[in-house]
Amino acid sequence: MPMTKYSDFFREKKFLLMFISVLFFYLIALYSGPVVDDDKQIEYNARNIVINDYLGFSVSSDTGNWMRLANNPLLLFENERYVKNRKLTAGNVGLSRPGSFITVYLISKPIEKVLNLLSFSDQKIFDNIRNSLNSGYRFGRIQQTVDDTVSDLENFVSTYLAWIIFNVVVIFLAFVLFCKSLKISVFKISSYSNIGLWLGVFFIINDITKIYFVSPSPAILTLLAVSLTIYSCELIKRDCRLKILLWFSFLFGFLNLFYEIFFAPFIVLIIFYMKVKFFDNKKKLNFFLSEAKFYFLCILLFLFPYFSWVGIVESFFGGYFHFGVHDNPGFGILKNDFLTILTYIISLAKYGYSLAVLSLFPIIFMFIFLLSYYFFTKEVIVLNKDYLLIGIIYNFIILLFFSLYGQIGVRHTLGTILIFLPLIYSMLPLYDQKKEKKNVFFTAGFFLIYSFFVARKVFPFGEGILRNPLI
Repeated sequence: MPMTKYSDFFREKKFLLMFISVLFFYLIALYSGPVVDDDKQIEYNARNIVINDYLGFSVSSDTGNWMRLANNPLLLFENERYVKNRKLTAGNVGLSRPGSFITVYLISKPIEKVLNLLSFSDQKIFDNIRNSLNSGYRFGRIQQTVDDTVSDLENFVSTYLAWIIFNVVVIFLAFVLFCKSLKISVFKISSYSNIGLWLGVFFIINDITKIYFVSPSPAILTLLAVSLTIYSCELIKRDCRLKILLWFSFLFGFLNLFYEIFFAPFIVLIIFYMKVKFFDNKKKLNFFLSEAKFYFLCILLFLFPYFSWVGIVESFFGGYFHFGVHDNPGFGILKNDFLTILTYIISLAKYGYSLAVLSLFPIIFMFIFLLSYYFFTKEVIVLNKDYLLIGIIYNFIILLFFSLYGQIGVRHTLGTILIFLPLIYSMLPLYDQKKEKKNVFFTAGFFLIYSFFVARKVFPFGEGILRNPLI
């Protein structure tokens, strides 16, 4: 009887258990040791952290600053920073995205109290962390130690755990919203036998989570920007109401305080709303003119949160600073003539897009396979034109903006591939339930292998030096 009970349990929950197993395997692979060679740490802009003989990971060198800011958000107003006469990036590097650091700080406070109650302290672990972090300075021949910048590593345990919680929430929301856009509920056991849900695993296992889950950074919010783009447009498609447009305009503006990439979802949503309203619903020009004031209101709602923050900083904290514009001049290419600008944009966009294509090569292979399938079977492809349009607009905005900005990387462009997942889902041939479940088994097996590959390769550490995301 007990065996029957267990077999029934496994039969009902097997796809959910497979899903959990894939994620658990990915998590273990991420923390199973540094992926950057010790002597490459400085060159690849990385630091290795060794906890013990079994656990360790690599982090971006920027992580130190993000940890400092989340540990003490007042450092957002730090204008200069020197360590042993070396000028380092000051805390105001995060002034343009305060939301992430303040949120993580608030999450860390109850964690800190719990850790204090537990009196958690293992000196050997902290010695291992110090020694591994100092190895980067030794190999780079830099006369500095981690104690020169962080006097008490123990104080950052709650901050790191808070970042992990923040990252889990962001990834979970991105995954849930993607599935919801496809009318799939992640809270139903039966959904885990749906191939659409498994497509959403690309929101969980990718080069952004590979680096920014273990190496905290606001850049992980790129995933949420993509899924919110898909979800908000899907809501407009189902019910093209002005209220939805206004609400999301404010939401995207607010989220821009966490990471300045939510301008892209905002622009896509505005364009898609107009498309549904005036092309699908065949509204006339007079209607557009009568609604023009509401589009202006959307822009105000989007800008209000960010400009409120700028106003507060200008009024009470000595002036606003944007690292990308002031110390690391973005948009410098705009000083050149048109032909130079155009050539530069095309070159940088090609580079950025190639990173995304190689980083998410299974999605590209899937798309090619589907096109080949329809070509050889002579079946008619029913392309969802809305999904295609959303993807094209998002691609254009991201590639144009970051090419003009002068810095483009996989953290910016990965979303340009993920945005097409709903299109791929709409192209999948219809299978009977039995065959679809069989395909899910193969998909789970693929993700098990793919998760290990993503977690244990070096890239995106060394991005800019390493040109191949598959290394």
